[in-house]
Parts: sequence; C-alpha cells; structure tokens
Amino acid sequence: MNYNLKNILKNLKVVMISKENNISKKELDILELFFKDITIINSAERALKRFVSLRADVIICDIDLPQMSGIEFCKIIRKINSQIPIIILSKKTNKKYLYEMIRLQLIDFVIRPIKTEEFIFALNQTAKYILNNGELSVQLNNGYSYNYKNKTINNENNEEIKLTKNEYRLLEFLILNKEKTLTQEEIEKYLWAEEIITKSAFKSLFSRLRTKIGKDSIKNIFGIGYQLN
Repeated sequence: MNYNLKNILKNLKVVMISKENNISKKELDILELFFKDITIINSAERALKRFVSLRADVIICDIDLPQMSGIEFCKIIRKINSQIPIIILSKKTNKKYLYEMIRLQLIDFVIRPIKTEEFIFALNQTAKYILNNGELSVQLNNGYSYNYKNKTINNENNEEIKLTKNEYRLLEFLILNKEKTLTQEEIEKYLWAEEIITKSAFKSLFSRLRTKIGKDSIKNIFGIGYQLN
C-alpha cells in the first residue's frame, strides 16, 4: 500500500463512546497519533442523538456503557450506516461478544487494559478497510472532495476529475500539512527528491492542480510558500 496508513486516518473524524473513567491516557495518546479530530461521548444515548450531526468517519465503542451496551449501540448504528468502521473495546473476553462482532462486521475487538500494538493494529485495519472499500474521501473547503483510492477530485457538480501522479502527490502533501505553510524547497524535495526541476515546471504543476481543485484552493504566501485553503 503506497499511502501511509496513519496518514489516511489523520484527516478523518473518530468518535469514541466510553465511560469517562474507562479511557486511559495511553488510549488518548494513541488516538492523537492517528487522528486530528477526536470526539469523546460518555453515553450511547447521547452518541445516537448526535450521530448525524457528528459526521463520524470511525467509531470506537466500549461494551461497558450505562443504560445501553456498546453492542446494542452498534446494532442501531449498523441499521443507519452499514459501512462505517467500528472498533469495540472491552475489559472482558467473551465468546458471545466475538460472535456479535462477526455478525455486525466490526473491525476489531480490543481487550482493556489495551496493549499498544493491539490498538494500533486495529487502527491500521480500519485504515485498510476504508482504503479498500473506496470510502476514503477528504472534503476540501470549496465543496470539492478528494478520493485517496481513485486519485480523483469530485467537484461541486459531482463531476469526477482525474489527477496525474504529481498532481495527486502534491495534493496529498498539502492535505497532510494543511495547518502548515510549505516552502518550495520542501515541496520539491518531497516530489522530486534530488532531481532538479525548473521554475516553469513547478509553477505549471500548481497551475494544473488549481484548475482541477479550484483556483482559490491553494494560497501562495509571498516569500514563504504554499498552503491549502
């Protein structure tokens, strides 16, 4: 797989449903490595009420929840969204839960207290699932979206636009560093390594990409560099 799995999840939103005293610092530290957008909710009922507005890309759910168990919650979610990746956390190993997990087509079942390698494995499996099902689509600020698997742009009219290799590599680099202004030197090193590139070829690449993703989608900060709007 060419695209770093951790980078796939970085632009997605994870919602974690767990009792407050169940969440360990280790769990939060790992989530922060993989996701920029993390929402934690302490009850399944509140999560269900907010499910549509939350626009979650990934769900991590504890089995041990007040009033409604994590399994019951997942059953309801599956009726609403049959594809969203879900990871279950539990302090108990129970075959019944494993059978339910298979029926609900969940990504993984991680035992608490979590082992770092097991939690990271589950998150990597989530990234692979998203990529292999072609669901990885990142929204750009102008109403366009980028699909990592197909390497295509969907514009506001839902028309599909193909990108060349250097165009999608540049876009992915800008998305990955959305909060940062990238210098020309950093971009050239990422795209061409030690190969010498002319100024006209560099400008031409940006011009072609802007044409496909919107003219105002990339800021050119004079004397500093480039940043995705």
